[in-house]
Amino acid sequence: MRVCVCVCVRVNGGFEEQLCLYEVMHCEVDVSSPLYKQYRLTKITEKYPELQQVPRELFAVDPAHSSSSEVSYRCRKCRRTLFRGSSVLSHPVGEGASAFSHKKSSNRTGELQCTSYFIEPVQWMEQALLGVMDGQLLCPKCSSKLGSFSWCGDQCSCGRWVTPAFQLHRNRVDEIRQLNIHK
Repeated sequence: MRVCVCVCVRVNGGFEEQLCLYEVMHCEVDVSSPLYKQYRLTKITEKYPELQQVPRELFAVDPAHSSSSEVSYRCRKCRRTLFRGSSVLSHPVGEGASAFSHKKSSNRTGELQCTSYFIEPVQWMEQALLGVMDGQLLCPKCSSKLGSFSWCGDQCSCGRWVTPAFQLHRNRVDEIRQLNIHK
């Protein structure tokens, strides 16, 4: 009897990625975690490449139709509430100027700072997102350009590639914090 040992056997990469995410979330599935939301968005783009039948639960609740004491972000032009702080998907800071070397020959210096918010899709975006790979994100009230989206991803000003990208420029929105006034 002959026994053959195969040394090229490995754990499935997708499963390994899930295990790492599970470990980072302290062995709990936390659907409110920005890491989990980013993972879910990535898997959705793989499952629905034509982007016609994206599940409704993918979209965060439109904050204009609900009240909360959470930090919110409004259109700078018309003041319409666009998204909540829990919808912001943070990402590690990228390589900065060196990440843009393919775009410009000059060397940039200075502190790395993201000039945009990358967020999970919100209900008011649904019509703009379905069936197209990328486009502009306009305010649902005044149609002012707020940013852009790309299901294939986009590069942040810090150099990090974010996939998929729902990017709103910080200079187009205002952060609104609730004040706690005690009498």
